[in-house]
Amino acid sequence: MFAILPALLLAAAPITVDRENHSVTLSVVSTDCGVDTQLEFLLVGPTSDRDYEAMFVTEAPIKEIARAFVEAGFDQVGTCHDPLMCNFWPTGLQLTMEPAFSNLVRQVRDEAYPPIIWTGGSRNPKTSPVPEADTNMPSAVFALYNCGQSLLQFNDNLEQSTTYGRFQPAVKIPKGEKRTITFKLSDAPKTQVVDLAFTPGSLGRDLIALKEKAEKSEIEVHSTFSPELTLKEAKDIATALTMIDSVRVKINGFKEGELFYRAYLPLEKWRDRKERLVQPPELHLNADGTVRVVEIVEDWSDDDKLEPNLIIKEHASKSIAEACELATKFGARPLTVLIFASAETKLEKIYEIRKGVKGFIPNWYVFTE
Repeated sequence: MFAILPALLLAAAPITVDRENHSVTLSVVSTDCGVDTQLEFLLVGPTSDRDYEAMFVTEAPIKEIARAFVEAGFDQVGTCHDPLMCNFWPTGLQLTMEPAFSNLVRQVRDEAYPPIIWTGGSRNPKTSPVPEADTNMPSAVFALYNCGQSLLQFNDNLEQSTTYGRFQPAVKIPKGEKRTITFKLSDAPKTQVVDLAFTPGSLGRDLIALKEKAEKSEIEVHSTFSPELTLKEAKDIATALTMIDSVRVKINGFKEGELFYRAYLPLEKWRDRKERLVQPPELHLNADGTVRVVEIVEDWSDDDKLEPNLIIKEHASKSIAEACELATKFGARPLTVLIFASAETKLEKIYEIRKGVKGFIPNWYVFTE
């Protein structure tokens, strides 16, 4: 049997701000979505179309909620989950919740409840400081997966597909009944942003520095890779970052014109073109400075085959600029580019390709030859 929480005796204001105690109290309305519902949201805004998978709808609009948190002292210093910018770890100010999250939501799986953080949600610079969630679906106030628009979320890397089915209501609250939820700034140390520039020979020293900082508080690492690094050195650094990438040491983002560190660690099976889901252009840097561009065309004309025939077309080019121009013309504008180069190639050459391929390319992978 599920307990029924007592109803409020008095109607609460849509938002109450306590500046002295750094807390915000929201008045919310139960959706009574059912105790077997796979929750994706604890809270959504009043205009949301996802109330069927949310436990509560806020009475106040999202822009007013965001303003209240700022008024209560929650500075907007968080990093929102944004895969296109390679921000896979949300960061922000940790807070407590009353009633406790576990009193409202149960876990279907035997997993710990992650801490709750305030990121402030993603903002469109043209409409800042209004959160995108105020006008865009799903109008999330507190998503239970990494939803960049959500003002509140868990301090973890939680994909929507892996989170689905994890949370269900722990209590049954009649539809339309009001509750209050209070969020208060906790005394947990703020996440410290660490700008780290990797240069030739610096890996050991840099890892020691990261370890010392992580012992004091959670850190968010913004890394840059010197153009003087070789591809082999970049791969070694990326391997080390993969090993420490965690809630405690969050490796986020990349410097404009560079690549996210995981670009240097592609799956080896992707060398086999038959193992790829798509066939992006390949740029091969030759030892003599020339560039060979490989175009792979999928031929589906044989109806008896479940897989396409791959037609390989190689194009010689005299310069990186010419190669980049060729690669951009193959079919639709590519979303992925594969680079092949020797282990001793300087990243300077890789960055030249990154700059030369026009348009937004979200996926880059670099293979050593």
